[in-house]
Amino acid sequence: MKGKPSAWHMSKIIRSLSDRMKDKNLLYFNLKCQPVHKQSFMEDFKATRIICEESSRISAKVIDEFMIYYAASIDKTELRMSRDFAVYKHVIKEFKEEWTNRLKAHKVFRIDGLINKILNHVELKRLSRVELDFLEQQAKLPWKFSFSVIIDNPEKDFYIMRDTFSGDQYTLFSPGITDLMKSQHTTLWFNLIGYNGACWQTFGPIGAYKSFELDDIFFFATELRSHIETDDELLEDIESNPVPYMMLLAGANYPQTFHENDQIVQVYAEYDVETVNTQEFQKDFKVEYCQEIYRIMLKGWGEHPHFAQAYYNESEKTVLLSASTDRGFQTLVSKINQYGFTFSDEPFIRVNMSMLVTSKQILKKKIELNEYDHLFQEETSPADQEQIDKLNAFMGLVLPDINAGRQPDIEIMAHAAGIDVQTARDLMKNITNKFGKS
Repeated sequence: MKGKPSAWHMSKIIRSLSDRMKDKNLLYFNLKCQPVHKQSFMEDFKATRIICEESSRISAKVIDEFMIYYAASIDKTELRMSRDFAVYKHVIKEFKEEWTNRLKAHKVFRIDGLINKILNHVELKRLSRVELDFLEQQAKLPWKFSFSVIIDNPEKDFYIMRDTFSGDQYTLFSPGITDLMKSQHTTLWFNLIGYNGACWQTFGPIGAYKSFELDDIFFFATELRSHIETDDELLEDIESNPVPYMMLLAGANYPQTFHENDQIVQVYAEYDVETVNTQEFQKDFKVEYCQEIYRIMLKGWGEHPHFAQAYYNESEKTVLLSASTDRGFQTLVSKINQYGFTFSDEPFIRVNMSMLVTSKQILKKKIELNEYDHLFQEETSPADQEQIDKLNAFMGLVLPDINAGRQPDIEIMAHAAGIDVQTARDLMKNITNKFGKS
């Protein structure tokens, strides 16, 4: 089990704030800490929109139709991208051109991107002065990928975003986000963004996730690169190779899972301890023992849906706290702390089921968060257990829709759980018959 740092931090401001930032009217800031006055910004969205639309027009001509292809011709971009994508061919067999173009654009305009090498090439003389000025501006303020959430929507197509890992807030123009928000609930956005002189804009397809949260992305990053321990290291990894993070598109449509009002998540924390007097826990917990491991289940919370349980390894002197809901975890910590401990109710790992399924699919690896759980299960053959796990995963995905009176997308959820569609349909039929729903 790997945990995140005990204290998550916000990135420090990249540049010193100018004297103008002391003005009380200053409300929004761009990623490089460029100030945007509340009054001027709110008074003239029309002018800002004109800039955005002109930037989109120039971008379509200069970047989509020329720059990404020209850059590929002088740098072995296509070959490297094919190699990067080949690692994940099991996830998405064929990327649409706009997704590969998104990656090409990032390679051109990111920090130390190709744009700095090719601005003086003779081929660029075919561009107009306005178009060259546009490219020069992009070279000065690099593009970047941003995992973000919406803070405000002050005007149609304009959003105040907060980058979930740097903490920076920025103004974003994106008709694509507007369109997606009409048809779906989104918990997290993943976009390639560039600055147009007035605000930031999205480039290429919009990444919209229905269930992923900040902790899910950090979890994926640490499974991808075990050395990642901080937000800054995660941002550096995205900057150096965004391809794995683009593959998270495979889980974009997986919904969050709930049991009534409790979100179903996997929550864990692990601590070193001097000793645990398991006899004392008999009043509030059910205590079991197997192979030097004590399982301590909180009465009334140790079963579905909370599974609030602790595991004490008497040889290694560690305690693993685990639960399947936030309430379950917090209640477990609160009750155990009554026995003289001072465990934090902030977990080391908090991950949605959708991210567990997606991470296993992308990384093609077994992810084991609780190394002790199998000790307290009845003997099951590996093949049977694998099938049971898949069926349980499918149940976890469809039950929220059933409870909400919605029709689950059986094919998508069967694929996510790793079972064949016919098995999923049969199971769904049994569920609906049991609950009396059509």
